[in-house]
Amino acid sequence: MHGCSHPAITAMHAAPTAPSLDTTALAGRLRRLVVKNGVGLGLLPTDDLALALACVWTGLPESRVMTEPEVNAVLKLQLQGPAACLATDHVELRRWLVDAGWLQRDGYGREYRRVPGGPAHHRALAQALAVVFAGTDSSTWVAAQRQAHAAARDARRQRWQQQGQPGVAA
Repeated sequence: MHGCSHPAITAMHAAPTAPSLDTTALAGRLRRLVVKNGVGLGLLPTDDLALALACVWTGLPESRVMTEPEVNAVLKLQLQGPAACLATDHVELRRWLVDAGWLQRDGYGREYRRVPGGPAHHRALAQALAVVFAGTDSSTWVAAQRQAHAAARDARRQRWQQQGQPGVAA
């Protein structure tokens, strides 16, 4: 994928980003995304792709040059944590981040760094995510969303099971 333009990457670069984003709506979109399983990056709508990559970007170290093995290790952790909803590996994810402008790579593929403030066409998204995460990191925020989703699902299941039992008031 690196070196060629995937239609979703081209659309991301072409799509203007609003100067400010509704952080409540953004949090809702991210919440719906992170509680899923097996999400393919190439199949996501442009806005959700940008959101998924931005979420991963927030977990990259700031102002630090990383070697390829170091960035791979960070991305593997992301895929076990906040990006566990994605059906990809660390190599493909790294390429998506580079192609979309969230991660800079030197010409030799030896050095990587998180783009400060995010790519120019998604600065508002990067700033809005900082508000959504409000003093926590993406791993903690995503874990809380998954836990709340699981609890709500369990409560629905229990209500459904109680409705099917004779003599039990719903």
